[in-house]
Amino acid sequence: MHAQLGPAMKLGRNDPCSCGSGRKYKHCCGGVQAEPPEDPRWIRLNRATHGLVDELLKCAKRHFGPEGVHEAWQEFNLWPEEEEPFDPASPHLMVFLPWFLHHWIPDERETAVAAEAQKTTVAQAYLAAKGTRLDPLARRYLEACGEAAFSFHEVLRCEPGQGVRIRDVLSAREIDVIEHLGSRQFSVGDILFAHPVTVDGITVFDGMSPVPIPPQHKVELIELRRRYVTPRGGAFGAEELREIDIELLAAYHGIVGEILDPKMPQIQNTDGEPLLLHTIEYAIDSPEEAFEALKDLAAGLPAEEAGENAEYDASGRLARVDLAWRRPGNAMHKHWENTILGHIHIDGGKLTANVNSKKRATELRRLIKERLGRHARHVGTQLQSPEDLIEEARAARARGKADKEKSPAEGGETDHDRLMRDPAVAAQIAEHVRAHYVSWVDQKIPALGNRTPREAVGDADGREAVEALLLQMERDGAKMRPPLDPAILRELRRTLGLAGGE
Repeated sequence: MHAQLGPAMKLGRNDPCSCGSGRKYKHCCGGVQAEPPEDPRWIRLNRATHGLVDELLKCAKRHFGPEGVHEAWQEFNLWPEEEEPFDPASPHLMVFLPWFLHHWIPDERETAVAAEAQKTTVAQAYLAAKGTRLDPLARRYLEACGEAAFSFHEVLRCEPGQGVRIRDVLSAREIDVIEHLGSRQFSVGDILFAHPVTVDGITVFDGMSPVPIPPQHKVELIELRRRYVTPRGGAFGAEELREIDIELLAAYHGIVGEILDPKMPQIQNTDGEPLLLHTIEYAIDSPEEAFEALKDLAAGLPAEEAGENAEYDASGRLARVDLAWRRPGNAMHKHWENTILGHIHIDGGKLTANVNSKKRATELRRLIKERLGRHARHVGTQLQSPEDLIEEARAARARGKADKEKSPAEGGETDHDRLMRDPAVAAQIAEHVRAHYVSWVDQKIPALGNRTPREAVGDADGREAVEALLLQMERDGAKMRPPLDPAILRELRRTLGLAGGE
């Protein structure tokens, strides 16, 4: 679980911390001292269920035999092509254990578990074996765990050190949960894949995803709700959630797996083409001839403006020039006046072109061959992937850090910092950023089913999805340097008729 465990899920101090840090619990979340709980019901529940997980795991071995946990682990992980051994150090443990102990029953068609153990869960078998010897409060807790269900819950309110108010994204049920340590790390809008259990008037998390889920993923959950909940109509509670537990686990693994082990996204240019930087080199006979043949690639700029950075030799002949290959308008950003497709640098007998996709490289090479023919000879092309760029950026940051340590008097100020001190530059960038975000309301967004936000807010589900995307935008904007102006988000909300646009 993300922070404090529910009463039935207490970790040992030397166990791997369930937050996924890789550190021992005592050196991670277990080292944070929670404020003493004030609710005596919580204290009684914590005492009554202390050590219960260990007892249940012992019962699981007796009840299901040695194959039980292995079979459950394969099902929990949605039957991977190559079977994976149960991993007690997995960050998913605090979801798996409650699901396994309280809800899993073997598939009688495929299981190696004995026939007499195929009808009851571990917790049910434990309750039957213990009988009246079990603490009545612990019994009520285990019974409540079996009646509960995992689901996705949005954090509506958070009181650090005390608890959270959550709303089930699927069933819309709202409830207050006592959660002392986890509440220190959550933010309003976070989504928790959790197993809330209510007993004797209080609710605790018996299990929870190792990380909170960012708001943007609520869009996927709304689609899940539309698929499984909306068609049923009427009440949708724990029993119905348990019926679709595999579908919920699939969504959980898809979202949380991506957070814990992020994959490199496919980065595209503004034409939607996969990003792959090409540096194309030519040997040319004449810089003047090359410029004259290619200058109209600057999308209508007069020749003197296209070559305004030109340099000339002592005889007045063109020596070097930079040329932007442009196209009017932009398919992705309607407010852009033009799209920069690439840059061409001519220097004496050498022409170097830089473009960011294979398609643009192919087109530019065709244009150069068509216009310069034998007067431009292809020397070679160098490719650079997004992964290469990221590695270069990391190396540059490391060098910058080392330089800063060597020269502390410089204060670590970058060229960007100095440029942003210019009011005119800062104002121009701010207006460009504002125009980019304002245009978002009329862009087709794949997460919204290729509807624009302006179209999506026309129905309840779409409105909720747009709210989630705006909340994510607000979070991401706060991390920008400089931070995104909150007035821009208020303008977006006002345009879309959403709360917070005042």
